[in-house]
Amino acid sequence: MSAKYKTESIEIRHVIDGDKKTCPDKENSGIQERVHTASIPSHEEQKQEADESYINEATHLRKLLKLYFYAAFKWKNNTCSFHLIYCFVFLIQVIKVSLITDQIFKFSYDRGNFSSVVNRGHLTLRHLLLQGWTASWETLPYPPAHGDFAVYTIDDLESGINFAVSRYYNAEEEAIGYYVRMKEDEMTATIKYFTFPGFGDTQDEGINTFDITFPTDAGLTSTNVGNKTVYSYNVTKEFAHLNLSQPMKRMLSTTLQFSLHSVRLHRDSKLATCLQVKGEVIYTDLDNNGQVNVDLETHTTRIECKTMNLTLEDWELKSTLKEVGGAVMAFCVISLVITLLAISFGLYVYWKTKMFMKEHIKDFYGHRDEEKEDLPPSEYFRFLKFWDITVIVSDILTLVATDFITYKTEDRELMIETLDSQTVWLGIGCVFAWTSILRFFKFNIKFHLLFSTLYRAFWDVMAYLICVTVLFVGFWVCGYVVMGPYHVKFRTPEAAAETLFATVNGDEIYATLAILESKKSGGRWIFWFSRFYIGLYVAIFSIVVINLLIALFMNAYDAIKELYANRQEEKDVRPVEKAVRRYLTKYDSSSNNLLVSIKGLLTQRGSGSAEETELKYELLKIVSVDKQENDGKLLKPLTLKSFIEYKDAPKECCCFQCSFIFKYFIFVL
Repeated sequence: MSAKYKTESIEIRHVIDGDKKTCPDKENSGIQERVHTASIPSHEEQKQEADESYINEATHLRKLLKLYFYAAFKWKNNTCSFHLIYCFVFLIQVIKVSLITDQIFKFSYDRGNFSSVVNRGHLTLRHLLLQGWTASWETLPYPPAHGDFAVYTIDDLESGINFAVSRYYNAEEEAIGYYVRMKEDEMTATIKYFTFPGFGDTQDEGINTFDITFPTDAGLTSTNVGNKTVYSYNVTKEFAHLNLSQPMKRMLSTTLQFSLHSVRLHRDSKLATCLQVKGEVIYTDLDNNGQVNVDLETHTTRIECKTMNLTLEDWELKSTLKEVGGAVMAFCVISLVITLLAISFGLYVYWKTKMFMKEHIKDFYGHRDEEKEDLPPSEYFRFLKFWDITVIVSDILTLVATDFITYKTEDRELMIETLDSQTVWLGIGCVFAWTSILRFFKFNIKFHLLFSTLYRAFWDVMAYLICVTVLFVGFWVCGYVVMGPYHVKFRTPEAAAETLFATVNGDEIYATLAILESKKSGGRWIFWFSRFYIGLYVAIFSIVVINLLIALFMNAYDAIKELYANRQEEKDVRPVEKAVRRYLTKYDSSSNNLLVSIKGLLTQRGSGSAEETELKYELLKIVSVDKQENDGKLLKPLTLKSFIEYKDAPKECCCFQCSFIFKYFIFVL
């Protein structure tokens, strides 16, 4: 039995080592050596396994990049591709935008009704409390049809104050609308005045100012006429009670603070809006020049009718439905979650791409200079999507505003300022929501040209606008300083800037020239300056600035059109690189001397001139040369697009993508 085992051992070792000699003392060594040797793969097997691992990893990364970068719809070569995941996202965004738009229209209707109630009540109080107020003062502020609403004599000022106070106390009986004074409603007055030696004051020099606040009761009298009480007021008695001498001549301002309660009915329903109106009648002459400007300010708050002891059904935001608001919030949450998942997926793909390129960049893109160990940073900036930011901002603003106007306006006091603030957030969210829809319009160049042109011209336009802004500020300051006292459109820095901005398109040039109050100025200097100033500004900004800005966008538009006309692999490379690639692709070394010169430059020894060194450094990014055979190879562009759309990559359809080919009719976009 031992001889038999010995013979088998010799035969196995002979198969492994090729040695015909026997080793009877090591019967089992042959079997052990065979097993150990067979477990070590050959160099070819290791290389094959490495190649398969590289191909699998590259294929997987391409699928991830296509899933992240490709659009929902693509139209190319009569083939329309639909990406199911992004089609679902597109559907969510369309439904969300539709709901937001519907909600905005309904909320705007309710807000418009409330604003109308507030503004009409404000005009009512102007007619009720301001002596001499007429509808002619309710015209638009520009062009001005009249001067300031003001009084100029002591009698008119005293009469105006007496009129306002007495009308306030008689509003419940005399006003057509429903006004009532509750226990907390009252009127107080605040007078700001100064002391001055010229008025016989005790101090020898200097000016001192004082504020006094008092209730309007000392000068108030009441009489019974029939079944109602009529109030009258005399401000002179009030000043005598306060021991103020010559108060009207010393007055800088007088403010009458008041509050009233009111009810508004709605003709199309049996609902009511109960309001608390807080206001101020203001008489102002802060520099004591003799012109006392008169104005009225009100702050109206919607309150619950039960606080007025009225059993009425409160009017709320009637058209703003809770069902629509809930649907808007639900889709905004879904959109926000999807966007955050997309950002997380983008970070994951970015990390996978970074790791792959650091390890295999030379395997795919070919020989590069030793310092090139990764893609340029500009390629990784593609993972930062502006659209995701717009969606997040839109969803957050819409959620905040919708939550307030839908669920938080029932049991709280409501002012028009509050609704206006929520409208701003809702409006901005709507703009961003509609703008984010444009990201799905990349399937055709005609739809994608707008933002492509803006991207292309962005930095040129920014640099151009910085220079224009410097020029604009010079004109702005000059116009305000020179014409401010004599021109209503340059009266303040804000008005001057708005006027110049509006005049860029050549609007209202004649009106801007005509309403200059040059007769109030000293001489004709301001008149002739205004003609030269406005003419020069219009010539520079309307003719030169605007047309140069249009030229920048037209240049970017032409560049985008040319970009889309190029081959796919040339879209993300520089013009010089594009030209060299086209040339080296068209000609070979046997037919053209330029290619031979390029290869000679790349293979020559020595540093050469500075220009040759720089050119050699740039060419090494495009061409690889074998020094043994002096043969060249055109390298792939160092871009993500060249990796994603590599022509030799396996054409495997993503499981979330499906294509439909239209052969017999034209697909109308």
